[in-house]
Amino acid sequence: MNTEDEVGEVLQAFSAGDWRLCLTRAAPFLTSGDAPAPVLLAAAQSYSRLGHMPEAAYFYEMAAELMSAEAPLLLTLAARIRLQLFEESKALSLIRRVQALGPLNVEALSTLRKILRPRLALSELARLDAQVHRAMLDGEAWAFNNEDPLFHLMWCGDERLNGLVRHMPTGRPFTPESRAARRARPHRFGEKIRIGYLTNDVSDQHPTMILFQGVLAAHDPERFEITLFCYTDEDLTETDLEFRQRYPNLVVIRDLDDDAAAELIRARGIDILVDMKGHTRGSRIDLVNRGLAPVQVAWLGFPGTCYGIDCDYIIGDPVVLSDGSEPHFHELFCRLPETYQCNDGTGRPRPAPPPRSSLGLPEEGVVFGSFNKPAKITATVATLWARVLSAVPGSVLWMLCPPGPARENFTSHMQGLGIEASRIIYMPRADYAEHMARMAAADIALDTFPYSGHTTTSDCLWAGVPVVALKGTNFASRVSESLLSALGLAELVAGDEHAFVDMAVMMARSPLRRRALNARIEQNRLRMPLFDTERFTRHLETAFEMMVERAARGLPPKAFDVPALPPRTGPFA
Repeated sequence: MNTEDEVGEVLQAFSAGDWRLCLTRAAPFLTSGDAPAPVLLAAAQSYSRLGHMPEAAYFYEMAAELMSAEAPLLLTLAARIRLQLFEESKALSLIRRVQALGPLNVEALSTLRKILRPRLALSELARLDAQVHRAMLDGEAWAFNNEDPLFHLMWCGDERLNGLVRHMPTGRPFTPESRAARRARPHRFGEKIRIGYLTNDVSDQHPTMILFQGVLAAHDPERFEITLFCYTDEDLTETDLEFRQRYPNLVVIRDLDDDAAAELIRARGIDILVDMKGHTRGSRIDLVNRGLAPVQVAWLGFPGTCYGIDCDYIIGDPVVLSDGSEPHFHELFCRLPETYQCNDGTGRPRPAPPPRSSLGLPEEGVVFGSFNKPAKITATVATLWARVLSAVPGSVLWMLCPPGPARENFTSHMQGLGIEASRIIYMPRADYAEHMARMAAADIALDTFPYSGHTTTSDCLWAGVPVVALKGTNFASRVSESLLSALGLAELVAGDEHAFVDMAVMMARSPLRRRALNARIEQNRLRMPLFDTERFTRHLETAFEMMVERAARGLPPKAFDVPALPPRTGPFA
């Protein structure tokens, strides 16, 4: 048999979808080092279909060497795989090769922006985001169809554009027919309302569970039957200290495919399924879209509308889901009266802060803290922080950021804005209790935008650190305002960028004002609604009862606001 026939057999096996046979037949070519381009491409795609991603990336790269016309696409495919494998430097090198060949294709542009964001390559990222923004304003479909929904919120605060993003990182979108079939499926409501929470964040060290575990303990067992459906990866479950061992209503579905998981959930007769993931990492959209309950709800995981995910309602509050935002959501609004974010006001650690010297902080001078995920930092945010630091001599910026390119890039960027490298002090990740303790060493926390602090803002306030925030324009950017308002500190929300700088500078220059704010935070912490777990849970339960009341009567979902309980007259704890 000649080489041409052997190549034909490789391609025949590939065309038949027999990936293993394709690789077996391709092996002599691959080991000899002189495989023709069609064999390399078939090998790359076969390895990808079999889930052997490092090999797939390698052979896409090899094929690109021989297929100059297709090289931009093949190198981009290899880069996307390297990014999935957390090999960011290799991915960036591949995309740089694509850039050298000419203008970036849509996939390459999307991939480059995903790589640059956590690396804090702020200037280049701002230019690339602006390119996508212009395309969105011009109504170009590619910009909406290729934009990662979560990363989109980190740079775009335009709620109208947020609602038009059509890319789904996983899964297929529900249809009007599938939604109608779900709602029409026969269902028996019982005396207790059966709630199913669906998430892959079940560890008491995960930010979502840090917020949420108090609600699970506070649910009224006389009126509600709760099930926590968990598909958490092992690497996260191993971080859990005690929650998974003590919580009795945990049902693990991680190893079940969507068919089996859907059958199990439906068998429990769930009245309301609460999807706590949305378009975040690891979501099981196809499972949700199988129609698991007569009422399906989005809450807590994703701060915005979730295109393609079949949820009737999104739970928010009058701040994050402001009047006039309704046209930009496919979900109907369920607004809790004080804050949409649950908090654990009893089990949350609050250790005393260590000495500043042990944290690498100066003993004198104002410490501005940035504890949000670094990927939330934009070039605009960095510029405003630089203005604050310039106006407060002797102050430092203390920020959570992993070692590596992100620190190097951010330091360089801030130096370009006139801030000496010595005024930026980095901290690594730490376990939750240690992080809460050290956070209290900051004088003032500076928020990010358009993706504001969420769990981080409530952590700062629990630790007694005031947060300077900016008034938002969409759900993700309004969360800090919601949390500050729920603690009686709405005046810390600046109306515009200029006011943000002025407020931070004024607080830094006035130790008396900072002490007064610290005292108010301490006074309000166990009185105001933000950390009142029991009060929040009663509001959430009222929302669930109002949803079920309509569904049990055969009525379609309808937007509503939950009435507030009477104010407390004393501390809740």
